[in-house]
Amino acid sequence: MKIWHVLGRGEGFVHDGTVLGFELSGFVSADDPNQAFEKAISLAKGEWPEISQAEKSGFPKAVINADEVGEVTGRLNVDVDRIELFWDERAGI
Repeated sequence: MKIWHVLGRGEGFVHDGTVLGFELSGFVSADDPNQAFEKAISLAKGEWPEISQAEKSGFPKAVINADEVGEVTGRLNVDVDRIELFWDERAGI
């Protein structure tokens, strides 16, 4: 397993009755970048279940995109398999 730094963005999510976007960031352990992004989303869903709205079919549809997934090659002094998510009103429009 490798350690990956994951950055992502979501748009079109209903959170507290308002359509918002979000930014997520964190470090996860995984075998490859695709698994790292999937794991980051899965971890985020545990704390923010409303991001499961991206799994709905039909339109309009909330979306989550990876901005960057990069392997960490140096020493890391942060928690692994932990994701932070910040709701952003401007991104939801």
